[in-house]
Amino acid sequence: MSFRDRNNGVSGRSVLTSPISDEPFLDADGTLSLALLTRMRNYGIFQFTACLCLYGVALFLMPLLAPVLHAESEGMVKTDLPSTKLGGSGSASEDFAAAGALAESGETEKAVASYRAIVKYYPESKTAPDAQFQLAKVLQQKGDLEGAFKAYQYLLLKYPQTSKFEDSVAEEITIANAFLKGAKVKFLGIPMVPSMEKAEEMYRAILKTSQYSKHAAITQFNLGLAMEKQGKAQEAIATYQKLLDKYPNSSACDDAQYQIGYVYQRLGMTGKSQDLSALKESQNNYQDFLIQYPNSEKMRQAGENMKTMVSKESGDTLRIARFYDFSKDFKAATIYYNDVIRRFPQSQDATAAKTRIDELKALYGEDTLRVGQERPETGERLVQRRRLQAQVESSALANYDGPSRKDIVGEELSAPRPQMKGDMRDTKPIPLNEPPPQAPVQKTPVTP
Repeated sequence: MSFRDRNNGVSGRSVLTSPISDEPFLDADGTLSLALLTRMRNYGIFQFTACLCLYGVALFLMPLLAPVLHAESEGMVKTDLPSTKLGGSGSASEDFAAAGALAESGETEKAVASYRAIVKYYPESKTAPDAQFQLAKVLQQKGDLEGAFKAYQYLLLKYPQTSKFEDSVAEEITIANAFLKGAKVKFLGIPMVPSMEKAEEMYRAILKTSQYSKHAAITQFNLGLAMEKQGKAQEAIATYQKLLDKYPNSSACDDAQYQIGYVYQRLGMTGKSQDLSALKESQNNYQDFLIQYPNSEKMRQAGENMKTMVSKESGDTLRIARFYDFSKDFKAATIYYNDVIRRFPQSQDATAAKTRIDELKALYGEDTLRVGQERPETGERLVQRRRLQAQVESSALANYDGPSRKDIVGEELSAPRPQMKGDMRDTKPIPLNEPPPQAPVQKTPVTP
């Protein structure tokens, strides 16, 4: 606390006084003034009470000032309170024209406020859908992509019969594509980081409000791309497949079929799959693509991708064969070597597999590498087994007229069926029957 000097009428002496009163800081005996302390305490209570009253007045006035901040579907935007006549015209069409003039002259904020006011005060007029569409366009041109998207969504939900329906869907796709290409999500008006999740969210919202639009198929395809970029491989494949099932006549079907094969290819080539099934699925989908869409511009790329996968698959199979070869399991190694030769006959891996099989035969003999029965059937036994099998199969026909199956294969004795216990007495333990006691046999000594 600061103090000031004041002359109390005594010559050559100054007394310290408080700034809140003329009471001296010290009494005549040099102690603190009790009156001054009482006034200081009362002064602090007064300050606290005044602040509390001002806070209560602010809480009371805030609901009265709330109309200054009004919210539409695209978020909270601070604007001036519009008059009931919106510029004095009192006509929605005239106010719409005035808002358009504001937008053309570069007064974006005023144009946005005018379009919002038209939708708010004339929601049932014919001008309201056009005002909402123009509001979204102005926000989009201003760079507020999220606000523009919400404005388009409000138009589609509030006025689904508008003539701007397809145009709004197309603009929504354009905004979502911007996020798909790396547009940054804004936080407090500041661009932060790119968000594939935002693109996915927007594509889903478009499909929810306009699943029968002429742009629905391309939206479904882009949704798959958004999932693919996030690493959601299986979800992306399901999304592409849904496009093929739901929109089979769309021009995006060939791209969807190609992407299914490509996603499976990436799974197999990057080693995320535990076996070669992903590469096999990729080849099957590429083959379907080549058959169903022979005029697609991606035909050449699909063929090159299949060659790459064939080389990868043959190399993987050869490595498996060499693993068993190193483990001295020559029969298993021979199986995989032969698989490479059979499936990829023109590849370098097939040549290497043939060379290694010949080396194993020379080292360990052909019998060591033979896979199958240890004792192959002779020709006579094989003919007899096949004849007996044919007779048994013929006897099973409905119009068969010959010896019975029993006469062919002989009598088959079936094992007796176990007897079921139906009485609780049957579950009692079997009593132990001890053998009867026997009389001791007296041994007589043998005379020499």
